[in-house]
Amino acid sequence: MATIPSATIEHLADADGHVIEPGDLWVERLPGDLRPLAPRFYRDEDGVFHSRVYGIEVASLPTMHGISPKAMLDNMGLACAMGLPLERVFTGPDRERHTILDAPRWAFEGSARLDFNTSHGVSRAVLYPTFMLSGGTFLPHLAPAVCAVYNDWMLEDYCAGSGGRLIPVATLPVVDVDAAVAEVRRVAERGVPAVFIRTNPVHGKKYSDRSFDPLWQAIVDTGLKLGLHPLPMWDQDGTSRGYRLTDIMAASCLGFPMDMMHTLYDMMSGGVFDRFPTMPTMILEAGVGWLPSFFERLEEHREAFGRLMAPEWKTSPMEIFLRQMMVTVEACEATDLRIALEFLPADHVALASDWPHYDGTPDLLGGFHKASGGLRYEDLRMVATGTLERWFPSH
Repeated sequence: MATIPSATIEHLADADGHVIEPGDLWVERLPGDLRPLAPRFYRDEDGVFHSRVYGIEVASLPTMHGISPKAMLDNMGLACAMGLPLERVFTGPDRERHTILDAPRWAFEGSARLDFNTSHGVSRAVLYPTFMLSGGTFLPHLAPAVCAVYNDWMLEDYCAGSGGRLIPVATLPVVDVDAAVAEVRRVAERGVPAVFIRTNPVHGKKYSDRSFDPLWQAIVDTGLKLGLHPLPMWDQDGTSRGYRLTDIMAASCLGFPMDMMHTLYDMMSGGVFDRFPTMPTMILEAGVGWLPSFFERLEEHREAFGRLMAPEWKTSPMEIFLRQMMVTVEACEATDLRIALEFLPADHVALASDWPHYDGTPDLLGGFHKASGGLRYEDLRMVATGTLERWFPSH
């Protein structure tokens, strides 16, 4: 068994990084009739941060489902707070607080991202949005156009000229299935290799609902990959709204894994992966230490109850995972890495950075070397770059 030090691994591939969208992207690029409703975030002449959508100031909204509008605005600063003390986000005068507008240039400019990645030991990166993690659940008259603007910006601006080193993942207007299907086909024709959905029901409708089947079929037909990406905010059903969590600490700690657990249970028990066994699906930003025992628990319940309560669920969770899934683990999390490589095949596990979000680690490569000490070199090579290469071939 090889025990070559992981320090001999000189670069990583990032299976889940993020960009920061320009605050005026949609005001400038939406069709004229939609621009008054455009999402926008900016500072006023006094330096105070604002966010607007549907023509409404977020600060003017009432407290909803336990979260105040001020907390929602403050939380946006976490999007690019990597390496910063969180006091910069949550304390001090409003005009001095760190906000999403204070993102480093590489978070919103692709050429600078390439330089940052290279200097930090990252060879390739699969990139997801930040603000637009929620864009697919905007109201139906706005979501399709908002998603299209973001997807085109990623293709034409951020990832353009990267030679495949920056890999865009498209957002979909899942609030309107027909529009989501059309966007799948449009971005596939333009060369986008993957799309994602949030791990929350869409305005109360779960992904096991048969009305989503045309979307899964379109993803299969176009050969795209599907990402399941949490965003445990209060606008949709899920952990944060259901438990009336009052702050981002609770939402982040609990919501990422719990919303993923519910989504996996819903899609498996509802037969989605049995109906679409060739839909490659990525489990993102929810950790992995809980996954093997969760799959065991799901299988116990499928065997006991499935024929009565989930008759469309034909395949065990681990079989589904091995057939069509992979999971990301943050590169510096030692416990997650060890559990993943003990219970799951290395070629189904990929590393992630979450850059530039608050929980990202600037020294990703050094953190990986520290977290992976003592693990099998062949497995570490696979999770470092091999799994992502298998899912997103560079040639």
